[in-house]
This record gives sequence, C-alpha cells and structure tokens, in this order.
Amino acid sequence: MNQQTVSGWLRSFIKTNGSIVIFLILWIFAMIFVPRFAMLENALLIVKQSAIPIIGCLGMTLVLMTGGIDLSLGYTVGLCSITAGILVKTVGMPAVPAIILTLLVGCAIGLLNGFVVQVIKVPAFIATLGTGYIIYGLAQIVSQGRDINRLPAPFLAIGRTEFWGLNTTVGIAFVICLIAYYVIHLSTFGRGLSAFGFSPQASKLSGIATARINFQVYVVCAVLASMVGILLTIRVNSAQPNMGGGNYTFEIITAAVVGGASLFGGTGTVLGSIFGVLIIKVIENCINLAGVSFYIYQAVQGLVILFAIIFENIKNRKL
Repeated sequence: MNQQTVSGWLRSFIKTNGSIVIFLILWIFAMIFVPRFAMLENALLIVKQSAIPIIGCLGMTLVLMTGGIDLSLGYTVGLCSITAGILVKTVGMPAVPAIILTLLVGCAIGLLNGFVVQVIKVPAFIATLGTGYIIYGLAQIVSQGRDINRLPAPFLAIGRTEFWGLNTTVGIAFVICLIAYYVIHLSTFGRGLSAFGFSPQASKLSGIATARINFQVYVVCAVLASMVGILLTIRVNSAQPNMGGGNYTFEIITAAVVGGASLFGGTGTVLGSIFGVLIIKVIENCINLAGVSFYIYQAVQGLVILFAIIFENIKNRKL
C-alpha cells in the first residue's frame, strides 16, 4: 500500500468516522492532562454512564435521518419512569408485565407524534414540543408530583446485575446497538430511511413508503425513550416524573449531532451515535474530575449544536 493510498484511506476514514477520531483525540488528551482519568474504574464508569443515553441517541438518530426531530423524548422518559414505578410498586405488578406496559405507553406516544407530524402536517419541532408538554403534564398528574422510591429487587435486578465490572444495562444497550446496526445499515428500511431524509419528495415518487417510515421512526424513538426511562429508574432506584425533561433531550440531540447525524436529514450511523455519546460523557467526566462548573458543560453542548447547524447550512448551500 503506497503513501497516496494510505493518505486517501485516512481522509476517507476521518470524513466518515469523524466522531471516532474526535473521541480518540479527546481520550488521549484527557489521559495526559486530567488527574485520575486513566484509571480502569473511571473507564468502566464512563461506559456505564454512556449505556442508557446511547439507547436514546439511537432513537433520536432515526428521527434526525428523516429530517425531523423529537423534542418530547425527555418528557417521555419521565412519564415512563413514573409509569414503571407505579406498576411495580403501587400496583405490585411483576417486573416483566410492567416493563411491557411501559413500553406500550412509549409506543402510544410515538404514534401520537407520528400522527401530528405525518397526518396533520405540523412541523416536527412544534409538534413534539407540544406533545412533550402534554406528556410532562400527564406525568405530574399521574404522580401527583411525587417520586416513588425503594422499588422491588426483581425489577432492579434487570439493570443492576453485575458482570465483568459492568452491569446488565450495558448488555441491553449492546444488544440494541446490534439490532439498530442491522436496521439502519443492512436492511431495506435503512436504505429507504436515508433516501427519505435526503429527498422526501423524490423518495415518495420512487415508491418508498415515506408515511410509514415517518410513523415508524417516531414510534421507535419513543419506545427507546421509554426503555431509557425504565433503566434510569432502575439505576437510581426511584421513579421520577422529572427524570428526563428538556435538558436530557438536549443532551441526546447533542450526542447525535456530534456523532454525525445531520440536522437536515439523510445522514446517521450507529457507530456515530455510540461515539457521540461517549464524547459527551468523556467531556462531562473530565469536567467532574477537574472540578469545573457544570454550566461550562452546558455551554459546550450549546456551542456544539450551533456549530453543527452552521456547518450543515454551509454544506447544503454548496450542494
């Protein structure tokens, strides 16, 4: 392999896997300059903290690939958290049926979002912001503004069982990543999804079921958000109506954008979503270890979104 071939391969890799390159640079930088970052326990902590957001980020990536957005994700997390808590603690339902019913709540939310966006033709930003506040209100009404603590051990075991220094939550995230990789990169649905994101009109004329895809991505995103709500509830041993909210949605969107998902649709990868979350969590971890104000982390999130929008706008003008 000559130097020109290596150089071309390297440029292609950086272009298509920019989030991996950013992650590696950030990791090396943190190992050199941030105290205690290079410890094995800290690396395992980052993996554990990344597992749940990765699940939510994959759902958001699907929606972003259509050119849409789901601002109700964080509120769905809160409603499903309190739903799971009520079912397993107040009602006394076994863990598995409670989880299935909670996922069905997420499915209903996704169908609502898909209906408002696809059938009523409300822009996704406005539609999901509106449904998000409805979901938030329902969570407060159902919970009466109170948390549900000390959840049953069998329910907690689903996400807390340890193996090799990690827990079953990481295993669940890994399985979902494998499924998402097949759906996005290897299936007919994934090809149709990318085409829809690049040009909805052309996709519809070429026979792609754009309406069905639009419904499906919002349903999948909401179901994955409900899973996030369940796993976060298990993690903190507390069902909370405020579990997600706007800040959590913003973090998920930031991770998806850092991972290479286009805010204008058509682009998104599973590896990008994974490393987008890892980048955000490494930055958060470094800020915590360095004792820097958390508001700096929030400012970084805002800058990432702003620069991503500017970059995508410039790229689309060139095209």
